[in-house]
Amino acid sequence: MDTGTADVEGLTVRDIMVTDVKTIEPEDPAIKAVEIMTENNIGSVIVTGPTREVIGIITERDLITRVLAKRLDPSKVKAADIMSRPVITIEPDAPVSEVVNIMREKGIGHIPVVENGRVIGVVAEADIAFIAPEYLQLLRIRKTR
Repeated sequence: MDTGTADVEGLTVRDIMVTDVKTIEPEDPAIKAVEIMTENNIGSVIVTGPTREVIGIITERDLITRVLAKRLDPSKVKAADIMSRPVITIEPDAPVSEVVNIMREKGIGHIPVVENGRVIGVVAEADIAFIAPEYLQLLRIRKTR
């Protein structure tokens, strides 16, 4: 039975990553992350330093648990105070199976792609599900065994 995985087994992170990475600086207010995510219909922003090195990541979950649940004012809270860190990153030439396994093991849905110390892309679980749904399904089956 052909599941279609032969077409996606050779895919690398570079093949599926989003290259239009939305970033903010550590001193930016949390509300800026909210605005960027809302305007771009995305679930995370990467917090970067002066040379685009990854310092942290802010996800929707971070905003809910670290700002909203604590009834903090997102215009007064800094990105550095609510970002998740250390950030798990991946190289662009890693196989898609590696990024999926990391997401499953760590319970995360977004991984910045880093090359030469700088963020060049991001992979979200939704990107994998869209581009290689058969592959994602097989990895989920393997994990439940």
